[in-house]
Amino acid sequence: MAETRARVHGLPMPQFGHRVKFGDSPEKHRDYSVVTHVAKGKGIPPFLVMYVAGHPDNNAQAQRLANTLKGAGVSATLYGGRETTHDKINNDIGLADDPGTKLLWEFMDKSLQP
Repeated sequence: MAETRARVHGLPMPQFGHRVKFGDSPEKHRDYSVVTHVAKGKGIPPFLVMYVAGHPDNNAQAQRLANTLKGAGVSATLYGGRETTHDKINNDIGLADDPGTKLLWEFMDKSLQP
């Protein structure tokens, strides 16, 4: 997606995009994708999917993962961070006033109940 966006808007190609990291094989891309391996009966635990809500690619990927998990009978909770970045979501986990942290604690409380 990043490569297509770069081409369409005349931007430089990403230097650290997934094709650089993982190669250009569609078969490998499918195999590396978690949604390829989601299925009922695999003992997959509940998921909390945290993503940057304002980023179209992140949003689409998070929705696809959640829908795939739910389709396999796995509980999936989405948290779309607003006005943030991937790094900021990661760095803010654990801060008392962080909304993502509050949701994480709620998710853990609910998921760990017998």
